[in-house]
Amino acid sequence: MKKAVKSFTTFNRTERIGLAGLCLLLIVLLAARATMALWVHPATNAEQDKKLIAAWESFQRTQPVVRSDTAATTKDYQDKFDEQTIPLPDQIDLNTADSATLVRLKGIGPATAGKIIARRNKKPFTNINQLSEVGRIPHATLELLKKHLVIGTSKH
Repeated sequence: MKKAVKSFTTFNRTERIGLAGLCLLLIVLLAARATMALWVHPATNAEQDKKLIAAWESFQRTQPVVRSDTAATTKDYQDKFDEQTIPLPDQIDLNTADSATLVRLKGIGPATAGKIIARRNKKPFTNINQLSEVGRIPHATLELLKKHLVIGTSKH
């Protein structure tokens, strides 16, 4: 019986190394927990919070809106898009407008804007009705676009 108790309470070399590793890990974790307050960003006061919120909202207002063709078809997304605070120019030159400006027009998504620019690079537009050559732009949408689009001289 004495031999059985002694073999149960003594450890061989591998077991001692394992226990030492576990003890070391426990010490490291306890030290990390004790010093965690030093790693955390310090708390801000109410005035700093207001400045951070204002800066974030300003940043969000300046970001361009990117629409995917599938999202442009949903009413919720279109309503949110209509609330944008950055106004469109009254007249947009079809031969010089960039993709971001074209995408902001109702009925033109990123793919259609790319097609318009590709068509314009091959042959500048001379008439707004030539937009029907670009792709599937319905007649009603084309009529709405005529209010915003003009044909100017091309820079090519």
